[in-house]
Amino acid sequence: QRQMCIRDRSKYRSALRNHVEFTAFRLARGLTGLLSPSGLAKIGDVFGNFFASLPGRRRRIIDYNLSLAFPDMTDEERRQLIYAVTRHFARSALDAIRLQRLQPEELLASVDIVGVENLERALSKGRGAFFLTGHIGSWEVAALVTGLKVETGLSVVNRPLDNPLLEAELDRLRKLYGNRVFGKHNIVREVLAQLKKGGGVGILIDQRIQEDKGVNVPFFGHPAWTSGILARMATKTRAPVVPTFALLDKPGHYRLRYDEPVFVDDFSDSDLEIVPLTTRYLAILEAAIRENPDQWLWYHDRWKQLRIPRSQFTLRK
Repeated sequence: QRQMCIRDRSKYRSALRNHVEFTAFRLARGLTGLLSPSGLAKIGDVFGNFFASLPGRRRRIIDYNLSLAFPDMTDEERRQLIYAVTRHFARSALDAIRLQRLQPEELLASVDIVGVENLERALSKGRGAFFLTGHIGSWEVAALVTGLKVETGLSVVNRPLDNPLLEAELDRLRKLYGNRVFGKHNIVREVLAQLKKGGGVGILIDQRIQEDKGVNVPFFGHPAWTSGILARMATKTRAPVVPTFALLDKPGHYRLRYDEPVFVDDFSDSDLEIVPLTTRYLAILEAAIRENPDQWLWYHDRWKQLRIPRSQFTLRK
């Protein structure tokens, strides 16, 4: 009976947590309507500066990652960049909540789009298109606007939120913009179906992946375990890959850019193997990050296998 009671209480607390998080989200969304984007940015700066001052694990990861990526950077330069990164993501978190209140035409009015000809060129092949991006700038804006620009919509390969109430709310927003997220099952079949109807598929390739599920390719000059799904699917479908990045220009205003599409038909067979093709895609993302280093997710443990000695890493997995 005691074990049953604990299990029931665990389920109750899980449901309670979901409702508390959802209520907090709705309150935050309501508050964002009372402030201008500039006002929200100022609040984000306060939270960002506070987070950067904390000596926790995430602060150590940011510092380690920046040391790897920019070895010539001084301690003071790295400290200033750390504060810029945390301010950006605190601003972005508040801004993402604000976006929930906007209609599509309101969002489009706040976005400058560059490279539409690259998007049109890719879609003109009639094979659909992959959109290569990462956790840089305002990737939610990139997905929402692209869903409006692609006639048959955009689907994103991404893990659903743990909170079903928040996931349902986010799904409502996605549908408003012609977006949807693939589930955990039958991803390949769903990707093929989306491309067959000329649609877009967004894939974020900047996250660390388990060694047995990815390929080890260079990222900022260091080996990084990366998903090979984009390389595999692009080779299989021959669909073009459009590098896509939405950057935050100023509070409430974004710059969305579609770079030159990558066509696998232009490569030799050896260049179409998973490792060289993934290396090529990741190099494109790295170049975009180097242009705007303060807008990438440096507190993600991207080089965990280097940060933690092999023996400790094995024990902690």
